[in-house]
Amino acid sequence: MASASVLQDGAELIVSFPCDSLADGEHRRLREPGESCDCKDGWGGINCNVCKNDNACTGFPLAGGISSLDGDDDVEVGNMTCYKGGETVFNNHQMCDVTNRKIIDMLPGRPPQVTFSCDSSDGTCAFQFWTAQVESFYCALEQCSSENQPGYDTNSTVYACEKVKCSCVPGRFICGEDGSVDIGEFLREEIKGPAKFSCVSGNGCKFEEPAMNDLINSIFGDRYITLTCEGGECLHYSQVPGYVRPPKPDNTLWLALSASSAILFVLIASASESARSFARHLSPHIAGLWYAGQAGGGEYGQIRLPDNEAAKLMADHVPASLHFSSLTYKLGPRVILDNIAGSVKPGQVMAIMGASGAGKSTLLDILARKGKRGTVGGTTLVNGREVADAEFKGVMGFVDQEDTLMSTLTVYETVLYSALLRLPREMSYEAKKYRTLETMNELGILGIKDSRIGESGKRSISGGEKRRVSIACELVTSPSILFLDEPTSGLDAFNAFNVVESLVSLARNYNRTVIFTIHQPRSNIVALFDQLVLLASGKLVYSGEFAKCHNYFTSIGQPCPPGFNIADFLIDLTMHASLDSGDNSDANTSDETSLLDESSTPTTNLGEEELGLRTVRVRPSTPPGDETELRTRPNSIASSTGRYLKHKTSQLMEAVKTTATGPTKPISAKLAALVDSYSASAIAAEIKAEAEALRRQTALTDNGEAGVSAGAEGVMNELPDIALETTLLRGRKRASYGTQFRILSGRAFKNLYRDPALLTAHYVSSIVLALICGLFFHNVTNDIAGFQNRLGIFFFTLALFGFSCLSSLGLFANERILFMRERANGYYSSFTYFSSKILFDILPLRLVPPLMFGGIVYPLVGLVATVPGFWKFMLTLVLFNLTTASVVLLLSIAFASISVASLVGTLVMLFNLLFTGLLINRESVIPAMQWLHTISFFHAAFEALAVNELRYLQLKEVRYGVELDVPAATILSVFGLRAQSFWWPNISLLGIFFVLFTSASFVILHIFVKEKR
Repeated sequence: MASASVLQDGAELIVSFPCDSLADGEHRRLREPGESCDCKDGWGGINCNVCKNDNACTGFPLAGGISSLDGDDDVEVGNMTCYKGGETVFNNHQMCDVTNRKIIDMLPGRPPQVTFSCDSSDGTCAFQFWTAQVESFYCALEQCSSENQPGYDTNSTVYACEKVKCSCVPGRFICGEDGSVDIGEFLREEIKGPAKFSCVSGNGCKFEEPAMNDLINSIFGDRYITLTCEGGECLHYSQVPGYVRPPKPDNTLWLALSASSAILFVLIASASESARSFARHLSPHIAGLWYAGQAGGGEYGQIRLPDNEAAKLMADHVPASLHFSSLTYKLGPRVILDNIAGSVKPGQVMAIMGASGAGKSTLLDILARKGKRGTVGGTTLVNGREVADAEFKGVMGFVDQEDTLMSTLTVYETVLYSALLRLPREMSYEAKKYRTLETMNELGILGIKDSRIGESGKRSISGGEKRRVSIACELVTSPSILFLDEPTSGLDAFNAFNVVESLVSLARNYNRTVIFTIHQPRSNIVALFDQLVLLASGKLVYSGEFAKCHNYFTSIGQPCPPGFNIADFLIDLTMHASLDSGDNSDANTSDETSLLDESSTPTTNLGEEELGLRTVRVRPSTPPGDETELRTRPNSIASSTGRYLKHKTSQLMEAVKTTATGPTKPISAKLAALVDSYSASAIAAEIKAEAEALRRQTALTDNGEAGVSAGAEGVMNELPDIALETTLLRGRKRASYGTQFRILSGRAFKNLYRDPALLTAHYVSSIVLALICGLFFHNVTNDIAGFQNRLGIFFFTLALFGFSCLSSLGLFANERILFMRERANGYYSSFTYFSSKILFDILPLRLVPPLMFGGIVYPLVGLVATVPGFWKFMLTLVLFNLTTASVVLLLSIAFASISVASLVGTLVMLFNLLFTGLLINRESVIPAMQWLHTISFFHAAFEALAVNELRYLQLKEVRYGVELDVPAATILSVFGLRAQSFWWPNISLLGIFFVLFTSASFVILHIFVKEKR
């Protein structure tokens, strides 16, 4: 063997090393102590065992049992070659330089080297570690085998040995030299094998053994000993192992795919250029139309379209009548609506009235086919036909009671976005823009088109104008039927009248069908109604033409007093009928008690404010003397109060009992009388007969039979199939996904930069805190304190970005209702909304701040000054911030309450912070719970930052005159941080977490965040 250190019976024997060349055999000169070998020409290595060229092998003794090729042993053997293939044929020797960065840094002027030699006859190898050509430790490897693994571009040689015995040379490097570290016991007790020595041509070599790898990783931060080796073995040319170059891989498929991709790229680029050219050609026309709209102001007549477009706009509408009968709605055992019927024709306005809780909004939701939690029954006919929900939603518009508009947009932008998203994609941009301006003019809001919507504390337009903007968003799609839930709610009398008047004008001038709920309108508003539906406690009190309403109630003995607002009269009538207990047998009950009971009976239909009104209002049938008596008998107040409290208590217990048992409480006798009177009236019979006649005539028409009736039936028979006609007229294709994404992205970006407080706060805080961190952590030193400061700045940075992401909880929460309603009304798909939200709302807040912060902090703090290190630092910050933002987005979507989402988000951040790796050592956690570190995205980012910065750092600390030189990787291992974990698992986990949480956010948004009434 080439080594001079051997193990005999566990004892180490040190002998001198030979020099000259391996070809000299027994005649080699021994190496003098403290001197290096002078090798002969063509030989190299510490012990001159490695041949460098073929000339060095001239005359080398043949191995493998071959004596001489010509039979003369005294003749020098020719045709010898220095085989450098790496695989051992007989006796192979390799001279290697250690390339581990920290090992080299610890040995300035003392280059670390390794010699590796193998003998194929007995399957043994020898591994020696040297510093400045002085041996430090030696390993004998047994039961070794070698394998050559040829590849197309590279060759690999692998030596695998099952058993290893190692020993230190006392007093040498890492073996107790000058009182330093002594790993002698570790080598004897821990290094057992198996071991592997492998080389890849062009990529160096490595020596691996499990215990040795742990030692190298803990002390130097590398996975194993890395080497660059040069080997050689003198062989006759006939003894060189044969090598057959493998066939070149067939890349035809990849070549075809690459060519196809290149062609596809050219086509896409050409299409994009064409689109840009079209946009440049179109922009002057759009700009001209915009200028016309701006310059015209209130002079709407100056805005014009080409005749072929203008003629289509108002024609893009199919008149629709609506008949409904036997409508019921049950929520569990409770009956909310019972046997509701009515009809409304094109050009008419239907008002649904009733006291609070009478079921007005519920009826409107059912007529508009909104998703309800309970069970809906009954029949609804559109132009005499039953229409599927999907088709019905294409011809109707719905305006909620609350205005859900984006406060940062202008009136014009709000209506225009509705038009661009919902009008047919075949319709030109100019036509959609014209339709927007036309609708605004119809509703009288063209003069405020450049005003922002505004919000609480930042008002811009009035409540009435905001309500008309909401109506315009639905009207711009030219719906056949328009539903509105209390359009006058929250408006003063003047604005309420203007809104209703605009709805009436819309219905009569443009032949639309308008249905809305309203609560106690003024008399001038009531006079505009065409059809009226009156509800009380979910029962139908009246449904029919408003003009017949007065005569009908007079005919059943409930006339409206002269000069009294009939709307107020009807509300009072239904309210008193609902509150009546039905027990009138006690003749001794005074009028005052009856009045008090009536005015104080709690029901689900009456609010506290209305209860107060009932105590001062007397029914028309009450004599004036009773009212005077009630107000002038102070001695009756105590007894009245006692009866009131007693009655209140009994009513409360009754309500609790009813709620517990479930069934709906029976209605009062007076209300039942009103309901029965209407159901037996000629008006109810007329509505029912009209619906039946329309159904029959529609069936005849659809079957192709020529049945023409006179009168109303003949008129109704002219109404077309609304689903078929609408499909033929304007198709079903609304804005494409690309158009939706572009519009929603622009809207999200406008909303962000027009309300820049959050964006500015993030950017400014990133810069200011980066400067503060640069001040306190300026130019960190390479000692223990510097190690602590580095971990501190990393921990602070992650905590900063982690908790600052909680500010994004409101980004979706503030738009939750807007999203649900726009999605329900067919504005866009959930995917395009989510994508635009991510790219143009989340990313500006989560991508730019870490780049700003990292660009300032990195040089100021004085972190490792390498380009790869800097970009790894930035990559980690960005991925961590995106991952944290995706978690916050998931919480904001999953929890409707911002308070709950904030609490859960804080707990999630604290949990992840606990397992960052600085507060709890990973190794101190029981193995069954160590997975908690793995699922902590704070830990993944913290470990990646620490490894990137500290893996190759050498710490120098002077204490009490003693200089300590410690690799930072050693301290990292003490902290439980893995020096090899940057790309996997840390960076990979951050990417996986981001994709996982983002996907979960979309799934929850798509499946669970839906309008449910």
